[in-house]
Amino acid sequence: MSLRRLLASIPLAAALFGCGGLAPEPAAAPGPPVAFAGGGERRDVRFPCGDAECAAWLYLPAGAERPPVVVMAHGFAGTRDVALPYFAEAFAHRGLAAFVFDYRHFGASGAAPRQLVDPWRQLEDWAAALAAVRADPALDGSRVALFGSSLGAGHALITAAGDADLRAVVAQAPLVDSGVEGEASFPGVLWAVRILFTAWGDLVASAFGGSVTLPSIAPAGSFGMIVDDAAYAAFEHLLDEGSTYRNAVLARSILTFDEYDPAPSAPEIAAPLLLLAARGDRFAPFEAAERFAERAPDARVETLDGDHFDVYGDPGRERAAELAGAFLARHLAARTP
Repeated sequence: MSLRRLLASIPLAAALFGCGGLAPEPAAAPGPPVAFAGGGERRDVRFPCGDAECAAWLYLPAGAERPPVVVMAHGFAGTRDVALPYFAEAFAHRGLAAFVFDYRHFGASGAAPRQLVDPWRQLEDWAAALAAVRADPALDGSRVALFGSSLGAGHALITAAGDADLRAVVAQAPLVDSGVEGEASFPGVLWAVRILFTAWGDLVASAFGGSVTLPSIAPAGSFGMIVDDAAYAAFEHLLDEGSTYRNAVLARSILTFDEYDPAPSAPEIAAPLLLLAARGDRFAPFEAAERFAERAPDARVETLDGDHFDVYGDPGRERAAELAGAFLARHLAARTP
């Protein structure tokens, strides 16, 4: 029996595992439109996501009438304001709208408790974001693509496997095989024991209105979901002033990933697929991306330099944005008759 099913079979654990008993937390109020370089406009919008509202930035290219749109989201505990605006603006300069959203429990989106990573709820948020852009009269809902990064790339791949109407998918620094990636980044048995006990402590605390958080990325010698000096330094440098990102996740998040694995979705993805992967990626092995592409009907891999987080800063992001932008513009160009 899987861990998730075991928890669901125990009434007390099921109550603790969910968010029952917590008052709904609203999304942050939308901000005013903001102009960006090239004459485009970024709108702060809200859309329904299950039991809450999610926040998104809609980047609209200058002079475009009902442009095609790229739905975009980050990985793990990332928020829309970390690194993704660079890519969204790059796509807008090619005449593509970009819809960059925060998952529930994070950033400007609603839902309680805060900082809960649950891939199954995040997949629901991807579906809700797709429904929102397809219903928006300012966008061409027949020309929609996905762009996911890291864990968000895995979500984009699973989403694409169930949506035959997508025009294209980009998976950047993609987490595509849970088994291989777990081995590549495993910090050791002592970490595993501590993380499990901390997660169960968080579940118990939640029954009394409390929580236990830990860093999503921590430097060597400390404790977190990812423990790595290079990853910690790289991600901290990406944060702009006023970012909603918090380097914290609920410890129970580790228990939500049982059975989550994008790998089986490869043969079901009908849309053209581009995987942007780095040979030096220590968290999402390049070989896993290659194997995924081999099993997908229409996929190719483009090689990036550096490690997992190098794609978000210069010079890696320039090449990634160029490759992704050209691919998306090509497949989103033609209107549906």
